Amino acid sequence: MGTDVFVGEYDRSVDGTGRLALPSTFRSLLGDRCYVTCDPDGFVSITTIDHFQQQADHLLEQVQAGEQPRSALRAFGVNSSVVSIDKQGRITLDEESRTHAGIRSGGEAIIAGAITNLEVWRPSRYHTVRSEDDVVQAPRVWVDEDDG
Repeated sequence: MGTDVFVGEYDRSVDGTGRLALPSTFRSLLGDRCYVTCDPDGFVSITTIDHFQQQADHLLEQVQAGEQPRSALRAFGVNSSVVSIDKQGRITLDEESRTHAGIRSGGEAIIAGAITNLEVWRPSRYHTVRSEDDVVQAPRVWVDEDDG
């Protein structure tokens, strides 16, 4: 079964009321509502209703199996909200979400596709994490012995 994915990188402005225009290519995938979650890594995640439900179901299974504390459900719930997408393809990031991600009303943001979700970043934070993406693994150091 094929899955639609979020890809690409988009520079966006955030207007004075916190509205952010989503990339037009993803508007049909998101529909008229989506979930916005404050991610612990300092950005705001946007995902479809279906994918959010899958994440919630998986987390619930982990809690029921004793793999996660019950507080993980609360943390996931209180850091998320359902938002409407207006006719122009915009969502409004509330003040708490903007503060969490360091995004100012009237400022700039970068939307990055992360396959299952869109990440909304303050540009300076995004450039920092992108520079770290290339350093996933330390360079290999070869120690060749003389084979004789």
